[in-house]
Amino acid sequence: MAKTPRRIAEAVSKFLSSTGKVSRFNPTGPAKRRDQAILAGSRAKTGDPRSETFFDTEFLRKLERLHLVAKRLNWAGAKGEHAASRKGFSLEFSDYRRYQHGDDLRYVDWNIYRRLDRLLLKVFTSEEELNIYLLVDTSRSMAEGAPAKLDYAKKLAAALGYIGLKNLDRVGGASFSMRLHAPLTLGRGRTQILRMFNFLNQLSCNGETNLRASAHSFTKLFPHPGLVIIVSDLFDPTGWRAALEEMTAKRYQLLVIHIVDEGETSPEPCGDVALVDVEGGRERKLFLDSDLVRRYQMELSAYFKEIETLCASRSIDYLRTTTNVPFDEFVLQTLRQVSSVE
Repeated sequence: MAKTPRRIAEAVSKFLSSTGKVSRFNPTGPAKRRDQAILAGSRAKTGDPRSETFFDTEFLRKLERLHLVAKRLNWAGAKGEHAASRKGFSLEFSDYRRYQHGDDLRYVDWNIYRRLDRLLLKVFTSEEELNIYLLVDTSRSMAEGAPAKLDYAKKLAAALGYIGLKNLDRVGGASFSMRLHAPLTLGRGRTQILRMFNFLNQLSCNGETNLRASAHSFTKLFPHPGLVIIVSDLFDPTGWRAALEEMTAKRYQLLVIHIVDEGETSPEPCGDVALVDVEGGRERKLFLDSDLVRRYQMELSAYFKEIETLCASRSIDYLRTTTNVPFDEFVLQTLRQVSSVE
């Protein structure tokens, strides 16, 4: 997959246009008709009545940059766990062995046969495939912000899942709030790209956050370790630690992307207010002055620091971002700060 197939590019555009404006770029000829048929089938499955949208040239360039970044990703948690030396046929030559009846003649070295009159078979080093899991927070607090944190999370998950599929790894996952929802079965290839975008498009916010219970269910549903990309606002002060500790203990490699809204980090003093917990419905009245804002920011900073410390102690890649940061900038630049990306 050295180049992005047009049908995949248009599927990516269709997903991204659902949460942000994308200008129209129209292909012509038979390729257009084929791709429209594929996307029409995708809309029929999801019931999405929206018209098809295509990349403009600016976003297409960004997508090509994303492909280049994908070539540099190293999802292995420890050296030697992703690349496995085993007998198989891939692109990297390893050794020769004698031809045995039933072997594939395509891998006979005919140059050696002409010189030495011996049938030797090329043996290659194959890479062990990696499972990449998208675990997206769909609790009610993810509907807050402008843009909504869930919209931002969908785009990040789409981009990272796409990178994994371009690397020929398997991608799956689920959403969560109080429990695990809407699992996406592991798969690879062009068909899985469409399934992944359909899965993300259908996500909506509901319920409170219980990351601990959701993570436990996740490890039962997807028992084979891999890279788990958790995209969440982590507004679960009693459950996030136990969830991350359980998953690392079960040998999952974690990349935690912590999404917050700018208004959540820098509230303005505004006098008498009634604060309502959007997930639990609890209400508290208080006088929001500059002193209370300062105390709030200190508590929030301590909470962030606690998460950062735990992640560092468990070799968990952790990044925090606000929805004001363009998602493509985050994927193409900020992600390079963590060890999961080379």
